[in-house]
Amino acid sequence: MKSLLIVLFVAVSSLTSYGQDTSTMNATYVGYVDGAYVFSDSEGYNAEFTNITDNVANEFDLNSQKFVGKQFTITFIVDTELDEDDEEIQVSTIVELLMPM
Repeated sequence: MKSLLIVLFVAVSSLTSYGQDTSTMNATYVGYVDGAYVFSDSEGYNAEFTNITDNVANEFDLNSQKFVGKQFTITFIVDTELDEDDEEIQVSTIVELLMPM
C-alpha cells in the first residue's frame, strides 16, 4: 500500500510539471549575478531566473561570459515555493532558450 501511494505521488507530481503554463520573452543576457541568470528586455526590465533545465544548461553555458550581450527568446515557467521562513516566493525556471538568427 505504501509503495502504491509513493508511485501515485510521483506520477501526479510529474504530470503537474508538464502541464504548467509557459511564458516567453525576448531579452538580452546580462550575466549570472548572485545565483540568478539575469536578462534585460527592450524596456530595461530585468528578469531573473534562478533555475535552468539540464537541456538548456548543456546547450548554453550561461555561467561563462560567452553569451553576455546576446539576444535570446526565453521560454520559462514560474513556480511558487516556500522559503526558509515559510513565505511564498516565485521561482522562475528557463525551460527553452533560443538565439534568433
